[in-house]
Amino acid sequence: MIGGSRGMAGAIAMAGMAAVRTGAGLVRVAVPDCCVETVASYSPCFMISPVTRQDASGRICGLTESLLDWVSKSDCVAIGPGLGRSKLLDQMVVDLLDWIAIEAPQTSIVIDADALNSLATHFDWHQHLKAPTVLTPHPGEWSRLSGVAASDPVRQGESAIQFAGKSGCTILLKGNQSLITDGKRSIRNQTGTPAMATGGSGDVLTGIITGLICQGLSPFDAALLGAHVHGLAGQLAEKSLGSHVVLPTELIQFLPQAFQSLRTGNLAKPS
Repeated sequence: MIGGSRGMAGAIAMAGMAAVRTGAGLVRVAVPDCCVETVASYSPCFMISPVTRQDASGRICGLTESLLDWVSKSDCVAIGPGLGRSKLLDQMVVDLLDWIAIEAPQTSIVIDADALNSLATHFDWHQHLKAPTVLTPHPGEWSRLSGVAASDPVRQGESAIQFAGKSGCTILLKGNQSLITDGKRSIRNQTGTPAMATGGSGDVLTGIITGLICQGLSPFDAALLGAHVHGLAGQLAEKSLGSHVVLPTELIQFLPQAFQSLRTGNLAKPS
């Protein structure tokens, strides 16, 4: 998992925690060297890879041999949570995608948050999606990628289906009843609650999807199940805590119950 920057270290840490809790098995989080202690303080359950190529603002500013070595050994790579923005990052994201396509084509990719914004700076962004890929944009991020206004959810959904079919990737367009599509199949997620509308919730979703891909699910199936479990964990947390706000760390705490409900076949709504 690649991300984090000075001031936004929590995003990649929560994504890593969610991946571990979902069952990725072995999670390595690559962060700028300046963020290592902060990210490590969130959990001892994932490993940390310091990226020494960082700029003065504490952002990763280039690929390293060590980073690429770990990428080549990974079932899935997630990039974006807390990554930050810079021109060097904009180029690094597509460089990484192109490298994976040639050197590690078996590796799946989950692209979220600032990595999506970096991707949007390239007019031919869909041509860089050659490995099995999941994009997880919210409407604002999808607007930057597709050119369709966030205020037009119908056209956004149509464009997501079109781009997924054109690029061969899976797109999870987040929102009320998130759309999951690979261009051939399009399904609306039915779980979730407004209580989940907090910063960091999407980072947890990225970790869940990554963990599911690491267990052998296809990108589409991982996105579909990930969205369902993510929303279900939010509903369970809201009911149990009696709160109108569910923190992203609380979503992670309720993932075991969400998965347990699937194993037992008890799919009744927790309300």
